[in-house]
Amino acid sequence: MNVFRSVIGLSAAVFLAGCVSEGGSQNAPATSVAASSAFRITGVSVPSLKKENLCASLGGGGATPSVVVRHSAVAGVPIRVRMYDVLSTGRVFEHGTTRVMSNASGTTTVTHRFRPPCNTSGGRRNSSYRFDVTASGQTVTERWGTYNSGTGKIN
Repeated sequence: MNVFRSVIGLSAAVFLAGCVSEGGSQNAPATSVAASSAFRITGVSVPSLKKENLCASLGGGGATPSVVVRHSAVAGVPIRVRMYDVLSTGRVFEHGTTRVMSNASGTTTVTHRFRPPCNTSGGRRNSSYRFDVTASGQTVTERWGTYNSGTGKIN
């Protein structure tokens, strides 16, 4: 019986040792931090603002742009993309935010259903639509385009 208990005790110890060594990998956060610190955004591009991107009230279809983020060839780094409108009055209107993970290729394409440009205020109020791309403490702002609510033109 003592031999049986010893075998069960030894088996349990081996099992628990295996669980401890596999569970809660403490090296994962350090690897993520190292990868994240090596990560740099090298460019952001968005196709020009066009009528089809505008909301239906402005005669558009609300087509979502693809935001292309060029960066260090590091996978798994969180990238935050924010779209917003800076009105000529200084007011800021949010159009949404999304988070994606970087692609190992060095190019990550973001296609999120942001709220479409829809400045129906009229008058001389211009809207400057922008994207902020943030990763690893670095933010790059890309201006998408300007919509003049008085003339209905995209600049």
